[in-house]
Amino acid sequence: MNVIEDFCECNGIPKTEGILKAVQDNINQCSWVRQDKFAFSAALVLMSTVISRKVTFQGLAPNLYVLNIAPSGSGKDACQKKLQEFLIDINAEFLLGSGDFVSDASLMDGLANKPVRLDILDECGGILKTVNSSKAEYASKMADVLAELYTSSNSKFLGRATAEGNKGACYRPNVNILGSTTPVGFQEGVSLRAIQKGLLGRFLIFLGSYDSPASRVKSLPHLDTNTLNKLKWWVQYKPEESGDNVISNITQMVTELKADEEANRRLDEIFTEFDNLRRTTEPTNPALPIISRLYQQMVKIAMIHCCSRAEYKVEPINITDVEFAYLTIKNYYVTIQDVIEKHIFNNSNEKNKLKILNVIKEGEYVDKRTLYNATRELNKRERDSILDELVELGFIDRLSANVKGTNKIVFKFLEEENEEPEPEDRHDNNERGVSLEQEPRK
Repeated sequence: MNVIEDFCECNGIPKTEGILKAVQDNINQCSWVRQDKFAFSAALVLMSTVISRKVTFQGLAPNLYVLNIAPSGSGKDACQKKLQEFLIDINAEFLLGSGDFVSDASLMDGLANKPVRLDILDECGGILKTVNSSKAEYASKMADVLAELYTSSNSKFLGRATAEGNKGACYRPNVNILGSTTPVGFQEGVSLRAIQKGLLGRFLIFLGSYDSPASRVKSLPHLDTNTLNKLKWWVQYKPEESGDNVISNITQMVTELKADEEANRRLDEIFTEFDNLRRTTEPTNPALPIISRLYQQMVKIAMIHCCSRAEYKVEPINITDVEFAYLTIKNYYVTIQDVIEKHIFNNSNEKNKLKILNVIKEGEYVDKRTLYNATRELNKRERDSILDELVELGFIDRLSANVKGTNKIVFKFLEEENEEPEPEDRHDNNERGVSLEQEPRK
């Protein structure tokens, strides 16, 4: 298989087929701002929801947690509205869950009656902040509950202990989440602590394009009848008892997917690759909890792709499904490294440092006015202190620039491979003189 040919022409996500392609295309057709990654992620979540609790593979269920990140007005809501429309069109609105998480009890208490659901969380920055907060007692366990629900999707979830007994206990709960937030909302809601607890490693994260042009949508086509019928088939699919899937001496009604010989060989190779990455990653690396779940996430996506291309039947997982999942996870891993570098921090001081550093990274030379406009919440002393520290640590350089006959102080991001300038190139005040033909970035 030619891996390059399987990439979309933009954004690095793999080409879809079957139900996934039809759903992704329809969402894009109905979006004022086309966001291929968001349409792609929504198609995955829709498919994961309709096959949840019906199929398993190697001890895993296909439920997904997905988070889309982009600034306001970038087209995050289009895919959310379309998923609601699709489920209503196939008479499966009963699969729609909560649009908000009030407490850990609200996450659990309805599971016995509704073990499969899709929670669409719009502007969930506040929810993320609540989930990952340790201050509010009523919400203190929400992160743990979400993590445990994800892990229990092919076993038994024990629920919560109350005076009346356990509530929320459920066999194989398959909760699916499609959330969206802005970069600022994500920064305020997720910290390194949240990653270390393992919750973020259970989310597939997609970054939208910030500068995608908007186009006027003249019509809002519905999903084609053939695709709707395929989705209905999966909603109505009744698995038989599986002797290989027994929980608490109860044989489960589930179909165990198989993989053909070529797919199994490729899965072995990928498992080894991801395991080697885990073993060679430093224990202090914040991405380690995410790396530890890459293979698990990949298997879920392979299951989803397999069921998406099937024509009214259950088929074995083949090499196409595995490669699709592998490319999706490789793209996700690149994204999550970028997210950790730019948006994750331990405290407000670290947040402010990252914000200033990211502003300086964006331009070749950045002046103080630009930094002021981007960090107005900081006073001059805080901003200057952070700049001094970043200069001392070698992340940035401070230069005295001659711009059209006027001397200005500008800052430049230093790549790791850059050598430290010679002492004679610096002034006593730790500023280096340069001459710029154009104005620094404002």
